[in-house]
Amino acid sequence: MIRSFIAIPLPEEVKKALAGLVQALRPIFPKINWVKLENMHLTLKFLGNIREDQITQIKRVIVESCRDVSSFSLQGHGLGVFPNVKRARVIWTGVCGETDLLEKIYFALEKRLAQIGFPEEKRRFQPHLTLGRIKTGASSKLLLEAIQRYQAFSTSSFTVKEIVLFKSNLHPQGARYTALERVELGMGNE
Repeated sequence: MIRSFIAIPLPEEVKKALAGLVQALRPIFPKINWVKLENMHLTLKFLGNIREDQITQIKRVIVESCRDVSSFSLQGHGLGVFPNVKRARVIWTGVCGETDLLEKIYFALEKRLAQIGFPEEKRRFQPHLTLGRIKTGASSKLLLEAIQRYQAFSTSSFTVKEIVLFKSNLHPQGARYTALERVELGMGNE
């Protein structure tokens, strides 16, 4: 079985801006498991374990889901936590820009993946870039202060040109992600 997810890769300058934010937050929250620079991405769908013979079918779903969307622009912005500051488990940067096109792809993926056996997400889609995972309770007061301090944080704008099916290998040193399939946006427009 292959642990996998569908995501938008980030350009290096965006990853570096996010890494800079992490560096500013790390001394305040030393117990948070911060995402490594090379692992930063925008997740569209976590698939869990898939079989190798499902890869072609999943790629076809991705192609169909983004066939009517050409490249579009996004930007990392602000700071937040899931589910809330009192029970925070994930610290993230939000996403702004042409989010209508991002949502169009997301909802098309959800619908088509459900047709081939992947359950639809119950939570509302809130696009974000995960910075870290909180294992033990982080101070609500410090989290609130950080959210307020970095509400104006933003990365440079970046162009989304592809959707990637990633393989995730878990190791004691952290996860390693490998692209299994890359799908350029607007492939059905030729």
